[in-house]
Formats: sequence, structure tokens, C-alpha cells
Amino acid sequence: MWPTEAAWRATVPALVERCVARWGLELGAEYSGGTAAFVARARTADGVDAVLKVSLPHREARDEAEALRRWDGRGAVRLLARDEDEPFALLLERCEPGTTLASRDDLTADARLEVAAGLLSRLWGTAGPVAAYETVGAVAAEWADLLEERMRVLAPPFDPGLVARGASLLRALPGTATREVVVHGDYNPGNVLAATREPWLVIDPKPMLGDPGYDLCPLLVQVDDPFLHAEPTRVLRERVDLLAASTGEPAERVLAWAVARMVEAALWFVSRSELDAGREDLRRAEVLLGLLEG
Repeated sequence: MWPTEAAWRATVPALVERCVARWGLELGAEYSGGTAAFVARARTADGVDAVLKVSLPHREARDEAEALRRWDGRGAVRLLARDEDEPFALLLERCEPGTTLASRDDLTADARLEVAAGLLSRLWGTAGPVAAYETVGAVAAEWADLLEERMRVLAPPFDPGLVARGASLLRALPGTATREVVVHGDYNPGNVLAATREPWLVIDPKPMLGDPGYDLCPLLVQVDDPFLHAEPTRVLRERVDLLAASTGEPAERVLAWAVARMVEAALWFVSRSELDAGREDLRRAEVLLGLLEG
């Protein structure tokens, strides 16, 4: 049973103190913006700049360290240490300057997508033993059940056919994948940081084992929001083709996963009493479905 956020936050000062003592750290400024982890700059006793991350224990963060250990710095930040007695406490390589790919408006959308797709392909291609990760198929099937329950119980004014199509795709797509990889699990452009060891490094995995197409929806819809363009369908088609060419995932699977994930997101917003946001995501899912079926 995972602790509540309030209960966990009460333990954070002691956990941080333990990590500082265990690893001989000099702690610096805390990073802002996170809600499910304490993340701060740190320096080791031998002068290495690092990041201390103490996460709220939860399902999605359970295997972060295992994924980072698997990738071993190849396109992702290095795991420097893990507290085996406190498995959600990690010491990580620091990214400097640490600006996010999401914020780099000086780069074209295509350039940002190519950077992100290249890194993702490297992560997917990493060989070696696979830990006992959750599977994309199991998680997607759970989401399908949940969105159907939310549709039934909360009864938002959504097209039931579109919602049903999203649920069907969530159940079907994992079983039709032609390859199985360790997916990042939260591959949005805020989790790709400018660095010095490599130009860009990936952070904050929520890994699962399964269909690589799962990872691509956040890139498609969050880099220079294509739905805000005068011709969103043209922009979406061009970006789907770019992601397909860069990753080897078929364009139709990129689109199908985007439909499924946007429908799921729409019902998630409804569960948080954010109906307008849910309507917007369902509208986007409809546009994506039109491209898929066009």
C-alpha cells in the first residue's frame, strides 16, 4: 500500500538528512515545479555535481532506478547511487544547463522532434536483461476498464462511440506490436534536458515493457502544440510522418496510440472535475482519429 502524499511529505526531511549523511553530500538549491518528489542540487564529497531525488513512493516510480541502470547514461542521466533501504531515494547525474526541450522555442518543432525521437530510439535499442517491469499491455487494459467506468459513472457529454474506440485501441494495440522494448513511460518534452556530457539527456522514466508506440503521443501533441496551428491536420500528418521515419514505428500506430491516450486523458480530466480540459482532449482525439481513418 502506497503512502498518502501528506504522510510521505512528513518523512521527507528525515529521508533527505539520511541521504546527505549516507553519500556525504553538500545540498544545494531545490528544483521547483515537481509535486511527487523532492529534487535538489547536490555535490558529492569528491566534488561531483549531482541531483538528489527522493520520490513519493508510487507505482509509476517503482522501477525508475532499474531503467536508468539499464540505460547506463546512453541517452539518459546516469544513476550514481540508490539507497537500497530507501529505494525511492536516488542520486543522479546533474544536467547543465538543464533547459527542457519543451522550452527551446529557438529550435523548430521538427528539430525538437528529431532530437527526442533519436534519444528515444537509443533507449528502446538498449540490450541486456530486463527487470520485472509492468507491461504496457496490462496497464493499457487497466486504463481501458477505468475510462469505461468513468464514462458510465460520471456520464460526461462525450461521444460514446469515440470513447469506446479509445478503449478498444488501448486493449488491442499492445498485442499487435512487432517488437517489445523498455518504454520510457512519460516521454514528454519536459523530460528531455540540455546537458554537457551529451547535448541532451532524458530524465524521469516510468518504465514498462512492451509496445514502443506507447511513448510517442506526448511528443506529437506537446511540441509546439499542433492543434493551435491554422491547419492542424496538415501539421499533425507531417509530424506523425517525421516520428515514424525517425523511430521506425508505423505512422498508423503512432496515430492509433495518440487516439487511445487522448481518450484516456479526457476521462482522467473528468475524474478530476476538469470537464473543459476533458472536452478539449476528446476533440483532439477526434481529429487524430480522422487522420487515422482518412
